[in-house]
Amino acid sequence: MSTRQVDVAIIGAGWYGLVAARTYLRLRPETDVLIIDSDKTVGGVWSKDRLYPNLVAQVKVGFFEYSDTPMPKSGTTKNGMVTGFMIHDYLQKYAEDHELMSRIRFNTFVERVERISDGWRLHSRDSDDIIETEKLLVATGVTSIPSLPTTFSVEGASIPVIHSKQLGSSSQLIRSDDVETVTVVGASKSAYDAVYMLLSMGKQVNWLIRPDGSGPLAIVPADFFGFINGIATSSTRLMTYLSPSILNSTGALSGFFQRSRIGRWCTGAFWDTITYLSNQHAGYGQEDHVSALKPDIDSKSIFWANSGLGIVTLPDFWPRIHKGNVKIIRDNIASIKEDTLLLRGGQTLRTDWLVLCTGWGDHYAMFDADLKAELGLPLIGKPKALGLKDKSAINWEMVNAVADRTVNERFPLLANTPKLKYPYDSNISQQRHWKLYRRSIPIDLALNNDRSLAILGQIHTAQTPLVSEIQSFWTILYMLGEINLPDEATMTKEIAEWNAWTRKRYLSQGQKAPYAIYDFLSYVDAICQDLGINSRRKSNALAELLIPYRPSDFNGFIDEWQNNRSLELNDMVSSCLLGLKMNGSNFRMNGNGLTSG
Repeated sequence: MSTRQVDVAIIGAGWYGLVAARTYLRLRPETDVLIIDSDKTVGGVWSKDRLYPNLVAQVKVGFFEYSDTPMPKSGTTKNGMVTGFMIHDYLQKYAEDHELMSRIRFNTFVERVERISDGWRLHSRDSDDIIETEKLLVATGVTSIPSLPTTFSVEGASIPVIHSKQLGSSSQLIRSDDVETVTVVGASKSAYDAVYMLLSMGKQVNWLIRPDGSGPLAIVPADFFGFINGIATSSTRLMTYLSPSILNSTGALSGFFQRSRIGRWCTGAFWDTITYLSNQHAGYGQEDHVSALKPDIDSKSIFWANSGLGIVTLPDFWPRIHKGNVKIIRDNIASIKEDTLLLRGGQTLRTDWLVLCTGWGDHYAMFDADLKAELGLPLIGKPKALGLKDKSAINWEMVNAVADRTVNERFPLLANTPKLKYPYDSNISQQRHWKLYRRSIPIDLALNNDRSLAILGQIHTAQTPLVSEIQSFWTILYMLGEINLPDEATMTKEIAEWNAWTRKRYLSQGQKAPYAIYDFLSYVDAICQDLGINSRRKSNALAELLIPYRPSDFNGFIDEWQNNRSLELNDMVSSCLLGLKMNGSNFRMNGNGLTSG
């Protein structure tokens, strides 16, 4: 057994982990930074083993990159979308260019984290080696740990059973001519991608979607009318008013679109139109098997994104689904016997492979229940059932109730959410609460001025790279003591309002994850305001409202903060010197600093 001591440990080598490492080293070059990742390559969800031929990001080139590092355009799809292979190569080169590769320990799964007197101790799976660190950044993201069904056992199966995380490493095996029929379980974006890939291989597909969940994905075309790009539209400041965001709830335009009668009509008409066009593009009305993929929420399904939001990334996506040999069944698996699935409805299905696109599990199982509670991370299961008591001095029940009323008042549209056939859980107390200020800093640690740990990536938006940069920089400044947080009342209000808002805004998705798919710009605004950086970076008011924001618009934001900081320090020194001079003392600068004389 060996113990390695470092200044900073970062768990995760994806978008957040890599930029956090680079940022820390930029601010403190002498820091001993170690990045730990369970895969054998960088990338996180875009690591090499997780790539497969039709894996495409739901975004066009120019919108999915760090602000100061343009992504090469070579390798895009015919409609200009960024592929998984492009992203992996981009992150690999980023790590190499910034000399991060030598700092990464691959094939290391952090199984347990415990607090020690001067930081944190990390224990890894399949190894006795220990890592001790003064500061810990957890950047595991939300797509690392598979969630596997517990309602049936795979022990009696004679067929391969994999999670969607393993699609990349298994794609060549599935391609074999011996594999004729594959069953896909789930309705997430990964399920849609898996079905498309399998149909492209000429496989027969059984697609199982449970009838008691949040239903099929809300999915929009990449372009409307052939020239209006969906991601570009969602990246405009106008969208921050058309999509009610708790981080953009004041001001004239927010008041018009969200609180005036005519403004709410305009907002509703916009989302009705987007939903209608998306449904037409998908062809739900063609009365074939694809009609079973229509979202369970009829009205404004693209707005609510109850089961998540997807974008058609390949031009022939819907035609292939319509024409393909696919059977869509709304049922659950009761049991598996050899190569046969018995469904609860009584139907049996023979299959050669079973692919579980059943979402993601507990990414913070490395922390025990007590530590999770202290760090403001959601407990899987009810705290009472886990034998825990809320040790926080904050009256969260009262704070949450006030936040609930606040969201209703600011956003009347969210006060009356659609009735779900199978709601995730409408009880506020059962929501998975992240008690993280600005989605990063555990409030209980902040109140004790403990700057030794932060959580990165607990906000799901359409522009991961930019948000990862902004959040990492703000978080690291706090950990270094360069910025301070507001008082307890302000932080608890921000956390409670976020949790109440995301639960109402995104329904089932907001209940179980920090979902904010349309809201990256409002979050960036809030962080930039904290940092004293201008986030309105367009040339005029009309451009500010209508021209899409790309990461490159924020190129140089760290330099801006550092320049502002230098000016503040110079002003402070000048004020001190002026005060001393007025007191009658004479001072001069020499090689040892400020001296009297």
